[in-house]
Amino acid sequence: MRLKVFIFAFCFLWTSSGLAIEIYLKNGDKISGVINHDDGTAILVQTSEAGEIKIDKDFIDLPKTFPEKYGILRVTPKPIVVAPAVEWKKDISLGYTQAGGNTKSQLGQFSTNINRKTIANETTFKFNALYSSSNGVMNGKKFYGMLRYAYSFGQDLKWYQFYKMEGDEDYFADIDYRLTPSTGVGYWFSNSDDLKALAEVGLGYQYTAYRIETSPNSSEPILVPRFFIDKRLIGNLHLSEDFTAYPSLDNINHYRFRSETDLINRITQRWSCKISYVDDFNSFPPNGFKKNDYTWMISLEYSL
Repeated sequence: MRLKVFIFAFCFLWTSSGLAIEIYLKNGDKISGVINHDDGTAILVQTSEAGEIKIDKDFIDLPKTFPEKYGILRVTPKPIVVAPAVEWKKDISLGYTQAGGNTKSQLGQFSTNINRKTIANETTFKFNALYSSSNGVMNGKKFYGMLRYAYSFGQDLKWYQFYKMEGDEDYFADIDYRLTPSTGVGYWFSNSDDLKALAEVGLGYQYTAYRIETSPNSSEPILVPRFFIDKRLIGNLHLSEDFTAYPSLDNINHYRFRSETDLINRITQRWSCKISYVDDFNSFPPNGFKKNDYTWMISLEYSL
């Protein structure tokens, strides 16, 4: 009697110590238990609810039940991450301006900057307008507009090609209008929130029409090198420099450059305070006009 009890206990413990698995049936049911025997056509399964049962293999979903025998791995599906939609970033600023050079007057200033940047391409539209008046009568105006598209290439997407169209009017420097299309390549040295830095060079064409015919209208091929850097100083305070030169390919003594230095402090998520210094230099200005124009601007910027 004791021998029978010992054998029964041994078999029970040996069976219960086996590895329990999930057996998936073709009808969608699932049975949990320990396989006691497998004769190739059926298996004996020890379950906690119904004891030992025999299941014909024709009713079992074998690849799902024994994936290792069929080269199938049970992988927990990863959640699908949907990238957020890329939105247009829009900044508008209004401010007060002090100008010097060909004009020494106080002006009102309006500017807008619209930008959309993805991993591989970027579209930018920029417009800046300045007005001055004396005794209620406008005596000066200055406009600058730029449309630019760039797309990245290369393994790390640091190289890019750009297409750019610039247009400006400067009442103070006798420029009725000036059009400057250009295209070229550039390289991102850094593109993080703490530091953005790039350099680019392009070929372009410059056409200038003068307002009161102090000089004949001109057109010439130009080289267009540019350097840009934006550095976070502390907290939300950023300092940036955007420098572009326009040397003539016909005459090395004719060149222009435009330098814009900005100190920006973000006050809230949408409002920022900006102090800017813009320097426009022309080595060959119209007769009677100075080579250098500079503009100080203090403005509030709102991000839409």
